[in-house]
Parts: sequence; structure tokens; C-alpha cells
Amino acid sequence: MVAALVLSLGVLLLTPLADPNLSATSARISTHGDALALAAELLDADDAQIDPRCRSRVREHGARTEHAVVLLHGYTNCPAQFDVVADAYVAAGASVVLPRLPGHGDRDRLGRSLSEVRAEDLVATVGLALDIAAGLGERVTVVGLSGGGSLAGWLAAHRDEVAEVVLLAPLVAPRVLPRRAVAPVSRLARVSPDLYLWWDGEQREALADPPYAYPRYSLRSIGAFLAVGRDAQTGQPARTTRLRRVVVVTNPGDAAVSNAGVVVLGRRLAGLLAPEGTLVEYRVPEELGAGHDLIDPEGENAAILAGLYAELEPLLGLTTLVETLGRVRAAP
Repeated sequence: MVAALVLSLGVLLLTPLADPNLSATSARISTHGDALALAAELLDADDAQIDPRCRSRVREHGARTEHAVVLLHGYTNCPAQFDVVADAYVAAGASVVLPRLPGHGDRDRLGRSLSEVRAEDLVATVGLALDIAAGLGERVTVVGLSGGGSLAGWLAAHRDEVAEVVLLAPLVAPRVLPRRAVAPVSRLARVSPDLYLWWDGEQREALADPPYAYPRYSLRSIGAFLAVGRDAQTGQPARTTRLRRVVVVTNPGDAAVSNAGVVVLGRRLAGLLAPEGTLVEYRVPEELGAGHDLIDPEGENAAILAGLYAELEPLLGLTTLVETLGRVRAAP
């Protein structure tokens, strides 16, 4: 019996039998009006338990624009993380879609919604966001941070509508986990009882930067994000057209994700570039002393965010990001 149990566990963890089926579909829209109908579907998913700051956003200009952007927030954070970036894109004339990822954004920051997160639901949500963006704009850029970066990479590998992708420290492999262990850990997390851990063992529930993010994470949900990241790296790409631009941002001060894993995902996507396409690999200057969250105006890098935004502006195709941050912070 012991031998059979060990064999069964080995098959489960070391083979793809327990992997989720992450299939991509083509866009469901054809017009600006269709996109608005799908936007209502996205927005209606936010009920009374969702923090108002964390609700999905769709910002459009009343007609189809030349450029649309999907912004994918980080693991245990919410769309508020990208509000300043969204403002800058809207001011530049782009339509913007900021979906709330499944299990995120609850008013109760100590709730257990993360335990319900599945890889299939993650890709369905970001697929819907991309459908909306494809109807709102002629050219679509997807930007993702941390867990959102893994989802952005998955969309870039599987959906023709993505012209550009910007990966900001995607959660491909945690810093503390060897890359070879990612697959078995993500499989085990999918079938085992869930376990919650504090981001900061000293502050625990008092951790409040940013104030709308969760102070703890669940092993099951982090396994779901890792499964999507693995599929972006190793799954069969479903694209028929080629990417125009891939931007990969690593951070030497990042204590959360493995920079080696980030580079692997970026170079995997570089293989899908059109002949005239470009790969940009950018390393955040070490002297900035930046932590993992490169975007949130209320996060760990709030004091140095203007300097970070100055570095990120050209990578995001923006010229007024620092200016927008200053304006938002100066507002009453």
C-alpha cells in the first residue's frame, strides 16, 4: 500500500495528469458596441463584498481608439494598483481595461476567497479583458505585474490580439523555490488542503501597504498562478500572427520572484516575435533599492515611485507617467 501511495503521488506531482486545461479562444467581439456589452459582463462580476477601490474598471473614449491597454494587477493586490498608470494611458488617448482577478479585492482582507482561485478562472478573466480591449482599440498592449505578469505572458503566447506585452517581474517562479520544483508544487497546491501564510510574519494582519491588498497569501492560489506561468513557458503557443514587441523587466532587489524565471518567460515569448519585432530586456537600477511592487502608489516603493516611474515610462510607451503621479498626489 505504501509503495502504491508513493507511486500515485509521484505520478501526480511529476507528470501533467493534474495540470489544468488552459485553452484560449478567439475574441468574441467585432465592434465597439460589442466590447461595451462584454465590459458590462466584467463589471457586473463585482458584488457588495468587493472593496470599491478594487472593482474592475473599463475606461474608453466613446469610440474605437488606435490603442487599447489591458493592465493586470499583482497577486493579492487589486486594480487600484494600476490607477495612476491607467490615468496616463487614458490621457494619451488609449482605452484601458483593468480587470479584478478572481479571489482578489475583497473588503475582508482576511477572507478566504483566494482558496477558490483556479488557473482556468484566471485565464478566463484575462481573456474577457482582452476581448473587451480588442473591441475598444485597434492595437492592444497587455501590461502585467507579478501574478498579472504571468497572465500577461500567457495571453501573449496564446492570443493573436496581443500586439505588445510588458512583463513587470512576473510570478513565474518564487525567489525561494528552485525552478524545477515549480511544476510539482503547483500540482500539489491544486489538490491539497489550502494553507495561508503571512507576507510579513511580524506585522501579520496589520500590514497595510497598500491598504487594499491582502496581508497573507494562500498556497492553492499561488499554485494556480504558477500553473499559468508554466503553461506560458512550455505550452504549445496558439498564435497565428506574430508579436510586435516584448518587454521584460527584472529587478535585482526583488525578494519575491526569481529573475532567472522572468528571463526564461521573456525569451520564450521572443520566439513568437514578428521578423521586425523587438525584445527589450530591462533591469531596474540596483541603486534605486526597489522592492517587488514597481507600480503601486501606496505600496512598498511609494517613497521612490517617481524615480521608478521615470525608468518605466519609455518601456510602457508613455511620456507623462511621472507627471500624472505628481498630479494625483497633489489632488485633495
